[in-house]
Amino acid sequence: MTLDLPRAVFHEMTARKQLPRTPETELVMNGVQTVEDYSSCGEEGGALFGPYLYNALQVSARVAPGNQVIDLGCGSGRLLNLIASWNPEVSFIGTDLAPVMLETARQQAELLGLRNVTYLEADFSRLDDFGLHEADAIMSSMALHHLPDRVSLSRCFSSIVRVLKPSGQLYLMDFGRLRSRQAVEIFVGKVARTETPALSQDYRASLYAAFTPEDFDQEILRLGRMDVALHRSVIAPLLMVACTPAPGPAGQRAVDAFTRAQRQLSAHRRAELAQMRLFLRLGGLGFPL
Repeated sequence: MTLDLPRAVFHEMTARKQLPRTPETELVMNGVQTVEDYSSCGEEGGALFGPYLYNALQVSARVAPGNQVIDLGCGSGRLLNLIASWNPEVSFIGTDLAPVMLETARQQAELLGLRNVTYLEADFSRLDDFGLHEADAIMSSMALHHLPDRVSLSRCFSSIVRVLKPSGQLYLMDFGRLRSRQAVEIFVGKVARTETPALSQDYRASLYAAFTPEDFDQEILRLGRMDVALHRSVIAPLLMVACTPAPGPAGQRAVDAFTRAQRQLSAHRRAELAQMRLFLRLGGLGFPL
């Protein structure tokens, strides 16, 4: 076991004040090479595939046949297409402002033969294309930190209130802002050992652009629902999930697909996924197997 995690925890626990937020300089990832690099990380064996499996099963446990689900900031569609393939009787709409990302998502959906997912160029902080209580569920994975400021985050949650059905399901995962620059660099250094410099730099920028747990707590109050809770990875808020509780385990089709895909992971990627499950479970978020 490396000393990366204990060192990061030490720096987090001894940091005297919260790091300031640094918004990302590239708020919309739309360069062809950038999109290709990001999308490849979500392929089987890529750095994001394990987290995608985790989120795919969490979302699958919160949807039902006949539902309409909106993904906020779908990016290249790797995650949403995975979820759609596991839940063929659910309709999914991915929203993003990056045309190249969306075209990549549509092409992959077509290659997979998916007929239950569409992609829409839209500002996910506004959701102007959707009506009152139109969605049965709203999801997002690692997208909210791309918003330029706190006002945009508040607008996004207000849009969720308008579009999500009063009893609809919610699952929003994102990075949480760390307190220590040393901790940020430790986590970035861990990624840099196996990933490209471009991905490492994007990861660094994401951690500095992340909102705080306190930001999310305030926005959850805006939802006006008692069943939405914020879960964060134990000790340090590297990951945060604002969600409704899963009604029960994910369906058998999704569980079987998750199990098959998990078996195909390398030992290193399986260990990362197991660590993610553990740290979020210790933060109160169960895994719906």
